[in-house]
Amino acid sequence: MKGLWIKDLQYVYLQKYYFIMVVLLSIGSLWSDDPDFILTFFPAILSFFTQSSISYDELDHGYTFLFTLPISRKDYVIEKYRFMLVFLWGGCLLIDLLMILLGKVPNTTDTYGHMIMIACAMVMVQSILIPIRLKFGMEKSRIVMFLIFGGFFLLIAKLTKVFASMHLSNTLWLGIFLFLSVIGYGISRCLSIRIMNKKEF
Repeated sequence: MKGLWIKDLQYVYLQKYYFIMVVLLSIGSLWSDDPDFILTFFPAILSFFTQSSISYDELDHGYTFLFTLPISRKDYVIEKYRFMLVFLWGGCLLIDLLMILLGKVPNTTDTYGHMIMIACAMVMVQSILIPIRLKFGMEKSRIVMFLIFGGFFLLIAKLTKVFASMHLSNTLWLGIFLFLSVIGYGISRCLSIRIMNKKEF
């Protein structure tokens, strides 16, 4: 498992200029009229490093070589999900620390509640993306993702209208997002393990 982490961190290092650009853009956004936006933007962008690491693994029959090493397919999947969580929630902590150091801390707890809800939403998004990527590969997954996310956002739009009419409190909304993200994460991880176990290289 340690070797998988080192490998993926090396992939991130290969994209260091993109990472630095995102950090600089985030710092610059803190002086905008709505600096709270960056609390959600920065962690969401970091979570997509998981997708790029899967792309690197697929290149040049990478899986064929990877699984000659003493790691199982289950270990590979579990590491990807943990990697996604570390970068997502680590991004939340990092941008929060930057805001504290620059004196841009939001004055309301609602802002942090919103950040947590967006982070939970990104967990659900990645829980959809990862098994699709593992199942269909880099090329085919683009079409499948487009179709699924079209339906996903239509569903979210409908549910948002329904929940808005119910006048739920922010605390209840936060609880709903946390619950859905945990359930979605668990189902997605089990599905991805099953996909990888059946995959032929």
